[in-house]
Amino acid sequence: MTRLLLVPLALAIFVLVACTRDEHWHQRLTLVIDTPTGQVIGSVVQRIDIQAATGLYKTTFQGVDPSSTSVRVTGEALAVEITPGRWLFALLKGDQGWQGEPGSNAGYAIAVPLGHFARSPEGVDAILAFPKDTPIPLPPEAWPMLVTFDDITRPETVRRVDPADLAEVFGEGIRLEMVTLEITEDLATERQVDSLLEWLGPYPEPSLGPADEPPVPISKAPFYRRVHMGDFVRRP
Repeated sequence: MTRLLLVPLALAIFVLVACTRDEHWHQRLTLVIDTPTGQVIGSVVQRIDIQAATGLYKTTFQGVDPSSTSVRVTGEALAVEITPGRWLFALLKGDQGWQGEPGSNAGYAIAVPLGHFARSPEGVDAILAFPKDTPIPLPPEAWPMLVTFDDITRPETVRRVDPADLAEVFGEGIRLEMVTLEITEDLATERQVDSLLEWLGPYPEPSLGPADEPPVPISKAPFYRRVHMGDFVRRP
């Protein structure tokens, strides 16, 4: 009886494995910022590994974009020095939802206008076929979350930056002009954020500050509790 039960289980596992494909690409995120002394431009390259569904598995989950793919990001946040000693970070997560997540942002900008799901097999094909090193503007809903630190040596001083009002944090005349994305063959950026944030740990899960006592709902927790080490760096 046990052997009979194992046969369909093994067949199901084979179907799932055989009906998926692994792909990857590198993407460059660029921020263009206007300042009173000229433009400041910062870029970072991130690696995206994606497992896309095909065949029977694709048919089974057709139309359920998040269920049909698995995405892994390797790389780090974009760090830009706006004024001497004042840094802006574009995190490895979206500001307004999934559209701003690394990998999904490429699908949103490239695949969705063609009528595909951002993370569908057809969407992945569109991303892989997109001309290399060709910047495409990201709409605001696909922008990453932006943060800065009142004291860069103290992670708990992290604060969110409104992309529509950089001047509130960095001073008059500072404005986010453009956010672009391009598919590239350049290698993923390494060690830039580590050199700036010496307190970064080896694991992505910890938040940037201690838990509240007594515990409070995450919606009421300090902002530093909603930002994690893995929002700054995802290691191989």
